[in-house]
Amino acid sequence: MIPEALATQLRTRRESLAVVDPEQSLTYADLDGLSGAVALHLEQQGVAVGDPVIVHTRLSRWAIVAMIGVLRAGARYVPIDAAFPATRRELMAAGSGARVTLTEKLLATLRPARFDWQDGPDAYTLFTSGSTGVPKAVTVSRAALSYSTGARLEYYGRPPERFMLSSSISFDSSVAGIYWTLCTGGTLVIPSDRPFDVRAIVRAGAAHRPTHTLMVPSLYRLVLRSPVPSLTTVIVAGESCPPGLVDLHHERMPDATLYNEYGPTECTVWSTVHRCAVGEDPVPIGRPIPGTTVSIDDGELCVSSPGVVSGGTVYRTGDRVSRGADGLLRYHGRIDEQLKIGGMRIEPAEIEHALMAHPAVLLAGVAVPYQGVAYVVCAEPVDQKALRAHLLDRLPAVAVPTVFERVRSLSTLPNGKLDRRALSQADHTRHGD
Repeated sequence: MIPEALATQLRTRRESLAVVDPEQSLTYADLDGLSGAVALHLEQQGVAVGDPVIVHTRLSRWAIVAMIGVLRAGARYVPIDAAFPATRRELMAAGSGARVTLTEKLLATLRPARFDWQDGPDAYTLFTSGSTGVPKAVTVSRAALSYSTGARLEYYGRPPERFMLSSSISFDSSVAGIYWTLCTGGTLVIPSDRPFDVRAIVRAGAAHRPTHTLMVPSLYRLVLRSPVPSLTTVIVAGESCPPGLVDLHHERMPDATLYNEYGPTECTVWSTVHRCAVGEDPVPIGRPIPGTTVSIDDGELCVSSPGVVSGGTVYRTGDRVSRGADGLLRYHGRIDEQLKIGGMRIEPAEIEHALMAHPAVLLAGVAVPYQGVAYVVCAEPVDQKALRAHLLDRLPAVAVPTVFERVRSLSTLPNGKLDRRALSQADHTRHGD
């Protein structure tokens, strides 16, 4: 589906905008010629069908050109975000098995060319965090990507007219927007080469009026301080969605529909989805997407889907879930991040969500291993007694942190998710200092 759908849009939407970034715009005709040039270059370099090719670029139009070009050549791309730390990039490159790398400097020298689409087994390889500290490669087939994108079209119905892409190219949240949009003739709007640049997102929202977007909940919470009114569909994914965020969305973006998506990289972007409503606590991850089934084994979510990678049929996610009488799945955190405090089991996210329900708290994080400390990013000063009283109204006393430390920002992983293991090393000043 993916190659055929892309080829059709490149052929029929010639003068329509395909990609817009802060530096330049590309029409579908531009994308056709430049991706053809990439495919021709790869053929000249001896890249065979199925070979890995590194795409080493920023989040930009060049990343899209390179990805489509690699697919066109029948190869699979390995996206390495140029904004990542050098050590991380080196580990990813070493683990990719690729001998050819596409950089922005190289891509800028290519001239438009024609090239027939070649079929191939796989679409891309991404890296997830490995238990040993070395990134773990996950290769997704073209069939799995086609299934995932087709399920998105079936579930959401109307495709994006303009999709605001604010996810690193090295993480699969970017995959959702790229193919959902380009396979249906829409426009990708890239606000910045830094995936989590709130000011750039707000500027791009005003200039290009995106209709759809997908981002992690913690980023969307910050974006809601200056909402993008053109958005009709907002998807949050990648981390647990706090109930307060749903309430804030409905208050500030009442005309946009908010969805909570869930899915491991190993299941090709998404596995379940939920249309959010005010008053849900916890916010459900919903029901399986079209074509996927799930089961719960000793509290752990297991996914059976055409999107499961490596030819598997069932993927054990390592995530704890429950299914309510309403049939909706609810996420209760990672099995390996569960805290035990005073004999009580509790997830860090539960404490964080309770803190973010306080009107002065923008973001909150609890370090793992837990030391009784919560870190907060605040919009205004607030003392520890007020925060403690706030939590005591929402959590058992044993689950309330003994210390609240105000920080300028929370430590995050490259994909924007909270890095709980790095929080204790954050640059901070305590409330009242």
